[in-house]
Amino acid sequence: MNNFLKRLEKFLSNLIFRVFKKSNFAEKLKAFLHDPIDKCFDIKGHEKKAEKYAKLIGVSNFSRTERPKGPDMIASCMERSLLPKHSEEQEFIAQDFNEIRHPLSEGYLRVSNIDPNDAFNSIGETYKQIGEQIKNWDDKKKFFFLWRNLQDRIFIKAENKDWVKYLPILPADTRVPDHSIWEHLKIASSVSAFWDGKTLIQNNSLFLFTIGPVQSFIAQARKTRDFYMGSFILSFLTFKAMEVIIDEFGPTNIIYPDLYKQPLVDWWIKKNLNIDPVGFNTEDVQLPTIPNRFVAILPLNNKEDIVKQMEEKIKNTIKEAKETIFSKRGLKLDISNEIRGKIDSQLSEFPEIYWVAIPWKIKGRDISYSDFENILDNDIVKKYEDLWNFADKEGEFKPNIGLLYELIYSVLERFMGARKNVRTFKQPNVEEKGRKCSVCGERDVIFFKETKNKSKFTRYNNLVVDLTDENIPPKFIADGEGLCAICFLKRTFEIYLKEKVSEVFKDLSFPSTAEIACADFKEKMLLNEKNEYQKYLEKFKSKFKSLLGNQFVRPLDKIKDSLGELENLEGAWFYEENLTEKYIRDELGTSIGPSGIEELRNLLKEITNKVGKPNPYYALIYLDGDNMGKWLSGELLPEIKHAYASETWEKKLRDDFKNEIKNKRPKKLLTPAIHASISTALRNYALEFVRKIVEEEHLGKLVYAGGDDVLAFVNLRDLLDVIHKLRWAFSGNVKINSDGKIEVDLDNKTGFVEKDGRYLLTMGPNASASMGIVI
Repeated sequence: MNNFLKRLEKFLSNLIFRVFKKSNFAEKLKAFLHDPIDKCFDIKGHEKKAEKYAKLIGVSNFSRTERPKGPDMIASCMERSLLPKHSEEQEFIAQDFNEIRHPLSEGYLRVSNIDPNDAFNSIGETYKQIGEQIKNWDDKKKFFFLWRNLQDRIFIKAENKDWVKYLPILPADTRVPDHSIWEHLKIASSVSAFWDGKTLIQNNSLFLFTIGPVQSFIAQARKTRDFYMGSFILSFLTFKAMEVIIDEFGPTNIIYPDLYKQPLVDWWIKKNLNIDPVGFNTEDVQLPTIPNRFVAILPLNNKEDIVKQMEEKIKNTIKEAKETIFSKRGLKLDISNEIRGKIDSQLSEFPEIYWVAIPWKIKGRDISYSDFENILDNDIVKKYEDLWNFADKEGEFKPNIGLLYELIYSVLERFMGARKNVRTFKQPNVEEKGRKCSVCGERDVIFFKETKNKSKFTRYNNLVVDLTDENIPPKFIADGEGLCAICFLKRTFEIYLKEKVSEVFKDLSFPSTAEIACADFKEKMLLNEKNEYQKYLEKFKSKFKSLLGNQFVRPLDKIKDSLGELENLEGAWFYEENLTEKYIRDELGTSIGPSGIEELRNLLKEITNKVGKPNPYYALIYLDGDNMGKWLSGELLPEIKHAYASETWEKKLRDDFKNEIKNKRPKKLLTPAIHASISTALRNYALEFVRKIVEEEHLGKLVYAGGDDVLAFVNLRDLLDVIHKLRWAFSGNVKINSDGKIEVDLDNKTGFVEKDGRYLLTMGPNASASMGIVI
């Protein structure tokens, strides 16, 4: 009999491996629909409601016995803190929906005066409308549409209703309301698992992927646009790796960062699936918001193939970018095969790619805490053993692999650290022995441009491309500059982005330091002396006619409306010391003589006499979330009691059970929902707060906003206001005032901020951030 059971288990295991070798979007769709969004309003009737909504979407075979129980079992075990089991004599712990707990702090929101029927009507009608729209779509397209647009469509349907502001944070379990229903459905849809009524079979691994180098690649910059493009390239290449997972398994399999409403993901959905993401602004793809690493749940049996596809995707992107830049639609460069070999040799060094994965199944069984005895200290393993035994004896449900997520993740990070210590060395195909790059100083110059006086360029071999007499814009390479292949790719990457990604990258410009520094001067001038500015502008245009080229630049967002139809003249021309024959000749390659310069100076003085001279100083700020490694490892999570609804903890749990929990697990468990919450909070910070603070409310320009780190140029006048708001918005200590502007509010300790009619999750008051400022 035992042999028969073992053979049966092996058969089922092989079956589940085959089923989940490729992602099954029909099953993922069921997992995403297995709980209704309005579950918290009607816990007892939520299964019937889920079946009703699934039918409206066109998902059949969704009865209680046919819904995907396995993924829900693992996701629930991951996310929900321990609850006591009950017998026929013991009443099931019920909890009305009256509270939402913050996942990363002690903060919470009280919920009252909500009419559930109002929510049921709006949500049911939304499912009906969506079902009519997507009834003929395949399962993959339905899944992507619901993941991306369901929340927005419900919000539009129920706008101005009292309950709808809680929509993004509606809890999955009213007893443990510290994670949202959206996070629960995301995790459930990412897990490959099968429950046959007796046996839970799963086929998963936890995967960590990162590219680099980060700091040096971004810091190697001579222009503001170098800073920006370095950040964007790393963000874009990481996204290209993610594309493999997104396309084959869906966006929910990437646990960190959260991909919901990420601009590049929205662009991909629109381009590849012909789905219009609600509220997507194409221009947002210009902002790098994807960090250089991600955590995903992947099938156990084909992760090597997935990694190979990722690496090929990144390398092919770089190759395609190179060919696009050299082509007739790019810079029209005729480059010999020998030089191409040198270029390819340098490009092969970038980026560095590292990955590690930990299987949740070994030797035909689920991994256990005991399997980590040779990796972790005995006391750590013992802690999980005690927790497992307590859950097995006292918990509402039997523990499964989901309970060990924190343990698996901690080992995953340890493995990644060990992997990075083993540096991969690749011998260059072509020897590096020439003049070094003007930007990085590491690799040989391949592309160079002589100064106008034709000073001799020292070369050690013939593997160089002379751009002196080519019609190459100075924004790509300046006079006297020599660039290696990687730094030249960074400078010219916008050509590829414009041709292959989106037209929004056409004429891409990033403001100069002069433009940032004089922004407050421009704002004052346009408000009080717009006619004088127009006179100066017209005189400038008449003096130089077609020679101005890139001297008309995109203005900072805050002064765009003030310009109206007028062009925005580059900020450097509002500094009197730049109105000299030498500066004009260097920038424009011409001269207008002393009288012409005097005319311009007089017109500029008419402006400065009235509004003052522009400040020559600007600020560069860098914000970094404190202790993000500890947050991601769960080290800084609050006490476990703060996971429970106050009423559940204080009145409905037995004292002995609570004492055991506090003894076995003083802090919250790290779960995928916690990782999703951190990622959601950082995404909200980057997309909902940082850009609004820096670019809409103040005179600044973002270089990068990846969540826990921000790099931006800021006009000196607004510096203190910007850093004040950025710091407190990171912790959620802000509010939106009656004018729609962000305002610091240290009394808001909930960890949630109401913005545009919805509560948004933030990192909460226990999280902090540090900033460095250079003036």
